[in-house]
Amino acid sequence: MKRTVILACDLYDSKTPELCQEWESEETILNMEKTIQTLGYDVAVLSNPSEIASVLSGIPVTERTHWMVWNLVEGYQSPNREAYIPALCEYLAVPHTGSSAAVQTLTLDKYKTKLFLKSFGIPTADFWLVDDPKQKPIENFPLFVKPNGEGSSLGIGEKNLIQTAADWDEVVPALVDKYNKVIVESYLSGRELTIGVLGNKGNYEATIPAFVEYPGSVYSDLVKSKESFVESLDFKVPEGLSKSLQTYAIQIADLLGSSGYLRIDFKLEKNFPYLLEVNATPGFSSIYSTLPLLWENGGKTYSELLNHCLDLGFSEYQHHHRYNYAKDRNL
Repeated sequence: MKRTVILACDLYDSKTPELCQEWESEETILNMEKTIQTLGYDVAVLSNPSEIASVLSGIPVTERTHWMVWNLVEGYQSPNREAYIPALCEYLAVPHTGSSAAVQTLTLDKYKTKLFLKSFGIPTADFWLVDDPKQKPIENFPLFVKPNGEGSSLGIGEKNLIQTAADWDEVVPALVDKYNKVIVESYLSGRELTIGVLGNKGNYEATIPAFVEYPGSVYSDLVKSKESFVESLDFKVPEGLSKSLQTYAIQIADLLGSSGYLRIDFKLEKNFPYLLEVNATPGFSSIYSTLPLLWENGGKTYSELLNHCLDLGFSEYQHHHRYNYAKDRNL
């Protein structure tokens, strides 16, 4: 039986950028569809939640091993939004790409992720969670503040760099009102770096890292945009720093128990790397998404990346214990 891949996605709408900044563009989805078809799969693109749930639950039990759901659903506002598809697939015993619902939910929460990883020695700047707009300023300037549960630089601009109590009063209460929780960190003044990790538990491989270059002093929502592409990657990372980041990246993947793929961001202070955040649902545009660019810098093609991710998903389905409940009850 020919295998089928479902691209479960949200489609970016420029009319509502604040709600869907993390969603994939229609061009990216079409490119993924064509690429995966050339790998020998049938492909279906589904973007309606009811339709996705209906199709998955309607797959005959005996055929579910021949299906793969590519998790591209980002949602908005909910702290569980990146876990919708993994949880549904796990419950129905349908294979899916990427990490489990547990990993997705943890990594979406920047504060909890840093708290967890810091406990194992991963270096981070000092950080605090703020969920009260009346919170008094943390007198440890300069600080940087951003939404605790958003990606794609949503809610981030030049004013998020807090230099004074007056800056705090101008910026932080409004961000808390809008995003409910924000993470405040000691400001790191050095260059930003990014790195990818591919593989399942016990078999991770890190990409070569790259510096992330962008105009201005802040990686804002004006930089991380689907309307324009103004960032770039600089792969001239010193060898010692590169090896250090690869070691940290694999350690992070192992501690989290991630599956398939991660993108991890760091920032320097006095040439030492500190963890910024972990993204378990990175973008897959062949044009502007960081993970494919990191992969292709290693001499491999976009098609090979998608094929590898699918293989990792099928392997995970065969071996990971999280599917056992559904398999025992349904197969």
